[in-house]
Order: sequence, then structure tokens, then C-alpha cells
Amino acid sequence: MAVIDKRVGKKGVSYRARVRVHGYPVQAKTFKRLTDAQTWAKRIETQIADGEFRNVSTQAKKQTLADVINKYREDVLPHKAPSSQRVENTYLNHWERELGSYALSFLTHEIISKKVAELKNAGDQREQLEEDQKPNKPKSPKTVKHYRDNLEILLNHAQKWGWLGAANPMQGVGRITKANKERVRFLDDDERQALLAACKASPNPQLYAVVVFALSTGARKNEILKLKLKDLDLDRQVAILRETKNRETRKVPIVGYLKDVLLDHLDWRKDYVANMENGSDFIFPRTDGKQPIDIRKAWENARDKAGIVDFRFHDLRHSAASYLAMNGASQLEIAEVLGHKTLQMVKRYSHLSEDHTRDVVEKMNSKIFKPKS
Repeated sequence: MAVIDKRVGKKGVSYRARVRVHGYPVQAKTFKRLTDAQTWAKRIETQIADGEFRNVSTQAKKQTLADVINKYREDVLPHKAPSSQRVENTYLNHWERELGSYALSFLTHEIISKKVAELKNAGDQREQLEEDQKPNKPKSPKTVKHYRDNLEILLNHAQKWGWLGAANPMQGVGRITKANKERVRFLDDDERQALLAACKASPNPQLYAVVVFALSTGARKNEILKLKLKDLDLDRQVAILRETKNRETRKVPIVGYLKDVLLDHLDWRKDYVANMENGSDFIFPRTDGKQPIDIRKAWENARDKAGIVDFRFHDLRHSAASYLAMNGASQLEIAEVLGHKTLQMVKRYSHLSEDHTRDVVEKMNSKIFKPKS
């Protein structure tokens, strides 16, 4: 239904036309002449009505994408790991803002493709921008792929629930296939020394132990920070990671320098926790002891102080895996330490172990083809 409001302002009379159709975002535009506003409103109503042939399912007219997202959050998301839920909620929030008001019958591949293109051109929102400043760094193909694929998952679920007809609008949205998933950024010797020195000098007394833990075991930040006292057994030299990405508990060895660092940390922690009203079970507790410490700001400051660029906390995991590869660990061993379910994820480190592999084959050849004396 079209509504046209007459407005009188400093620049004279204008007419604002609004078209409201159930399951479709309100379309509005302002004109100088009433006849132009009426013509535009009729054209928009016709265009929206013509679009209904794309998906004529009764439910598709009743349910919006926001309804799909809400059901997905209730029925599907809780069964995923906490870290996956946090990441996926970023995508869900985005699509709820951009397309949530659309009924499924009005979602077309043209609309979705346009939104994907806008997302790509929006730039990397992690940059610290001044007011009215545009991002310098575009969103990576990998990031855009995650957003696009998340929307496809939502609409696939809508089909399973009978909310969407046989025609899924994602069928007309191009897939992003050239997304480089194999980022391998690891610290060289100088960078590692500089980073560890900066972490040790940090005002945050827990940062150094957390970073050493990550470099020594390849554990993720959340896996480390969620550790509790019951999960650490220094006599057996092992830590049990319970809050893992794939929700499967795994053990990591606590040996060498890491063991020494944790012993010192636990001594410091005794006095720190003693001042808390109810104590804390966390190995790396925040001030009130109720949750783990948040090291984000301390980490960023130490990293910047060390002069290390293009490096995230998660890259400490890549560093640990790279050091394992360069010191002769097999792909199977690296996968076991990092907790990967398949070897596919550790193939990115294979080039780092080429020298080790060459030595193994050379030794084998020297033995089996040893010339007779």
C-alpha cells in the first residue's frame, strides 16, 4: 500500500511516497511534484508484486529472513562450539541488519548479490578509523566467503523447515572459490625474542605465561584462558583442554621452559587469588576471579611495542606448528598436537618439513642401496 505525505519546508512543498508491502522493507522517496510521487509508488508496487513469482511458497510469504535467523539461533547454533557461535553470530547479526526484514518470497539472487558486493567494498572494519574515514584495507575473499556461505546455510535450513520453495535464491549467487585459507604467518627468531621481551615487560603479569603457553603447545587463546587448576597436572606434565573448538577434550604436554614459566605463574597466582573474596578456579583469572582475564589490550600493546606487524594472537598457533614442522614432526604428529581432525589443515606446513623429509629419504636410500663391498 502506498502512502504519500505532503511536506512544507524551507525549500517549498515536497511529497514523500512510501510503499508498504508485508514481508518487504518499506520503500520511500521524496519528489517535488505529487504526480511524480504517485507514478513512482505505482511502479514500485508493481515491481514488488511481479517479484512474487520467484518463490510462491505460502510460508515463504509469511516468514522473513529474521524469522529464519531466530529459529537457527534456537535450534542449530547452541549445538556448536562456543568459539564457533561467537564467530557465526557476527555473520547472523550482519544478515539480520541487511536482509532481516525481507520475506523469503522477496529474496532474490539479485538482492543478495548486491549485498555481497556491498560487503566486499565495505572494507576491513577492524581498522581504527577516524570519523568519515574510509577503510584502506578491503575485506578479504575469505571473509566475504564466510558471510556468503553463512547466508546459504540459513536458506538451506529454511528449505528443510518448509519455509522456502524449491527455488533457493542462493543458486544464482556466485560462489567465492579463490579464497586463500592457508595463512601461515609465524615468528622468526628475532621477532620471537622481541615479542617475548615485550610480553615479559608488560604491565599485565599474566600475559607472558599465556603467550609462552600458546607458542609451546599451539593451543588457541580461548583454550588457554579457560583452563582451570583441575586441568593442570605438572607432575604428569600435561594440561587438559576442555573448551576446544571441536568440543573434544584433548591433552597437551607441559614440558621444558613452559613448565618452569607455569610454576612461577602459579606461585604469583597464590597471592593474587588470596586477595579475592571467593578465590578463583581459573589459572589465568581476572580481578574478581569469576572469569578468565582479558588479555586483548595487553597483547596488542606488547605486539606493537615489539614492532611486529601483520600478526594476530592466533598466529602463535601457526608459529608452534611451523616450529614443529621445522624440527622434524610429521603431519600426523602436528595434527595430534594442534587437535586437527584431518591432515588437510596441517598440509600448509608441509614445505617447512621438506628438508627433514629429504634427510629421511636419503638415509633410507643409503641403507637399502648400499653397494656391496
